[in-house]
Order: sequence, then structure tokens, then C-alpha cells
Amino acid sequence: MPDLDRKLIEILEILANSKEPVGAKVIARELNKKGYKIGERAVRYHLKILDSLGLTKKLGYSGRIITEKGLEELEKANISYRLGSIYSNILEKTISSNYRFGYVVINRAKIYADFDVAVETIRKVFSAGLVVGNRVGLIDRGNYSEILTLCSLNFDNILLQNGIMPIHICGGIVKFEDNQPVEFKEIIEYKSTSIDPLLAFLEKKETDVLGVIENGEGYVPANFRVIAKEYLPKFEEILKLEDLKCVISYGEENVLGLDIGNDYIGIALIGGLTPIAPFIEMGYYYEIVPMSSIVRLESLTKFKKENREIINKKSKIRIKNSLSKMLNLITKVDFDIDEDVGNVIANVGYTDKKYYNDVLELLKEAYKKNLGIGDRLKVVEEKDKLKIYTICALTLDGIFINNSIPILPKYGGVIECLEDKKRFINIIGYSGSSLDPHEIFFNMVDCETTFLAGFRETHRISREKLDFVLKKLKWNGVLDIGEPNNELYGINVGKDMFGIVYLGGINPLSWLNEHEIPIEIKAMKEVVRYEELIDYREL
Repeated sequence: MPDLDRKLIEILEILANSKEPVGAKVIARELNKKGYKIGERAVRYHLKILDSLGLTKKLGYSGRIITEKGLEELEKANISYRLGSIYSNILEKTISSNYRFGYVVINRAKIYADFDVAVETIRKVFSAGLVVGNRVGLIDRGNYSEILTLCSLNFDNILLQNGIMPIHICGGIVKFEDNQPVEFKEIIEYKSTSIDPLLAFLEKKETDVLGVIENGEGYVPANFRVIAKEYLPKFEEILKLEDLKCVISYGEENVLGLDIGNDYIGIALIGGLTPIAPFIEMGYYYEIVPMSSIVRLESLTKFKKENREIINKKSKIRIKNSLSKMLNLITKVDFDIDEDVGNVIANVGYTDKKYYNDVLELLKEAYKKNLGIGDRLKVVEEKDKLKIYTICALTLDGIFINNSIPILPKYGGVIECLEDKKRFINIIGYSGSSLDPHEIFFNMVDCETTFLAGFRETHRISREKLDFVLKKLKWNGVLDIGEPNNELYGINVGKDMFGIVYLGGINPLSWLNEHEIPIEIKAMKEVVRYEELIDYREL
């Protein structure tokens, strides 16, 4: 099945957001609102295409519904288009809600925990003041508890209604010490990701909200905005009157480690998904839909909340993005493609020594399946742990640059490889994340049809030199090379540039993870000598 174009994706979104079958007339009207000048006849033509692909189903004269296959495709299709979907949804919900008149944006979660446990856990989060507002929806669904939490976008709506334009920057995790926010530990910019930043951090289990509740130390989901500096007096007046009480820090120049320059005020807000984090930390199964819908505020239940002190002191910490870390690490690579010696960048995985035999056999399997960069790695014992080194794809960047090929790392993500199609289904831009994207997506691949991968681009004039280096290198790792000015695996390139898809160097460790070997990973962790690594066949 070919990747869907934008109109087809928009039609699927319209159907997915409707609880009833939708006809061509309504779809045409909604598409015109989105800027697609298309009539009913053309819509019917597109619907037939979607029907033939099994993505939609016609229900007589009532209209179409989206199928399960359609919902799955909507989450994967056209990655370049979806890259802006998170930011677009933020703006749409901010504008569409109306906190003043009681229409609020909510996050929706299914938590597979007893209802009494759900209520008591939510009560603890409210008592610690780690929520947006003082209302929540709690519904006993029998085999699960449904929880509706207020989204921090409601605060943005308050700002907008008071003539202040908030600029949405990123979502992240804030470190707390002595019950106060200290710094952002990690961030992902909204415009640089196809996955909701806070959801990504929750799924990676980066939070420790329970730690903050119990002893004042831990990690809390948070969002970050900036406003023009001239708005500061009006903003501080709003803080005195608004009742969401979700601002944890604000200030000039640097807020919790994020540099904002001299013309803005930075604002850190408690993430609306924070009340859900403790359930994930306790190991409960969950399903989460961030920014799910707009509901009446009065439909939610009031809970007693302890308001927190707002911290507005400057931070000495500065958060660096992955790209800057990568570009600095690349300078350490001095591998000689003629002599097969030199420094390479390694990812590191740690697991318990009791898995030694299983680890060796699984690593051999992984490299036989061409999941690694090159064919060398290293396994050493450190006390009760095994330390596993795999070559990082960043090494390829260093080798190319040392051979006068200017390679620019763009995205890390997940590729889906089927018989008729290879494509990225999730990506995060290196310049918009402080954490290596492959650490975020580590648990989202099976190394059978989905794999960790990276996307680079370089100028078309470099192609001949690139082919020469790859021929001499003879390493596994480069999956595909595109044509100038053409997309590759669904990702667009700049003018006169061509794309290169790398296999992620962490994939052998993902293979261990898929076979239930508990493993802790650190991407781009160390510089090692290539000659100290061994061929996987000799493990």
C-alpha cells in the first residue's frame, strides 16, 4: 500500500473524530475549512480509494466510518505531514477551548486499576499540588478506571483571552529537590516530533511523581511556553486571579535550564498528564490520549488541591539538544577506513550477569540479522553486571565527515519495513530533543518489522564520494540512499539534498529487550577503540 497523501489523511482524521458515519457533503465542508478546495464528487472518489485499501467502510446511505486498519494507518502515514500534527493540535485546542465560559481541554486515560486505588492516587497528587486546576473526571468502568485531567492548554487559553500570545516551545521532565523545581532534565520540542512529548517521557518511565509526593524529590512532566517580555505586568496580574494554579516557574533569560534570550518571559507549567504518571510508575497498564477533547468544566469533579509556590529565580543549568551533543562527539571519531583502526562512538547497555549465556546467543542472532552497525561489539563483566558495547551510527557520520562528506543528522525514529513499503512511522528531530530519540523509542520496536533508524541528508554533489567510502568501509548500517530532491522513507529533503537512512546502533540491544532481557541503555555513551571490539562470530 502506498503512503497516503494529505487529503486522504485529512479524510481519515475527520472520520476518526466523528462518533457517527460521515457523508461526502460533510467531509467536503470540513476539508474546505482546512484549506482543501474540493467538492463532494472528488471526496467520493477519494473515499473509494480508502474503501479499496480497507481503511474506511461504507454504511449504506449513512456515510463512511473509519476501520481499525484505518485507525492504525492514521498513526503511521505520511511522517513529514504528521511531524507538525502535535503543534497543530496544540493551537487548535488552545483556540477552540474557552475557559472563561467553562469549555476546557482534557487528557483522557484508561488505567487498569481498581477504582478505589485510582481515587486515592489522584487524591495524593492533588494534595501535592501537582495538577492543572482543581477538577478531574473519575469514572468506574468496571475492568478499568477512566481518568480525565485538565490540560495545561487551558492556561494558554486564559492568556489568549487576556490578549497574551503564548508561544509553545516544548514538553519535558522537571527535576524537583526539596519540593521545588530545579531544572528540566530532558525536553522535546513540539515542532520536532511526531509523538506527544509528555506521552513519550511517560512511556519511557522518566517520571518520579511519587518521589516528589513522598519525599519532595523526583521528576515531574512539565510544559514550557514563552511570551513577549512586555506582557510581564499583565501576566503577573493574571497569576493572582486565575484558578488553575499550574505555573511552577517563570522568568527572564533562563528558566529551569532553558535559555530564552532577553526579549521573552519563559513559563514552566505542570503537565496535564502528571496525575497519570504515578499509575505508570506503579506498573499499571494504561492507555492515554493527550489533548483528547473539549468538555464542560462543570462535568468534572472538584478535588481539594494544595497550591504550590511559584519559583522565578534564574538557573545556572543550560539544556543542550541532541544535535549539539552529536556534533561534538563526531569530532572524536578518527577511524581509518584503510587500516580498520581508530576511535568509534559506542552505545552501552547494562544487564544482569546471570543472563550471560542468553545475551551472547541473542547478540549473535542480532548481528546475523544485520541489526548492528558493522559486525563488531564487546561484552565485558563489571561486578554483577554485563556491559555491552555496540557501534553507534554516529560513527558513520564521523567517518563521512573525515572523508570530506558533510553529513547533517536530522531525525531519529522508528521505521516500518514491509514487503511493499519502507517508511518512518515516528520521528523526533535531533535539534529539538535533549534526549537521543532512540532512547525514547527503544521499547517501540520489535526488530522484525519495526526498527530504530536515523535520517541524514547531504548535498547531491557528495554522492560519488559517499559511494566510494561505503565500498571501502564494507560495514552494515546504511539501509538506503535517496535521490536528490526526493523524499526517502516518507521524509522530505532540502533543495539539492538527498537523504540517507541509517540503522540505529541500539537495535542489537532492542533485540535483547524483545527477548525479555532487562537492559538499561545509554546512547552515544563512550569513545572506544575499534580494534578492542570483537567480531560477533567470536563471541
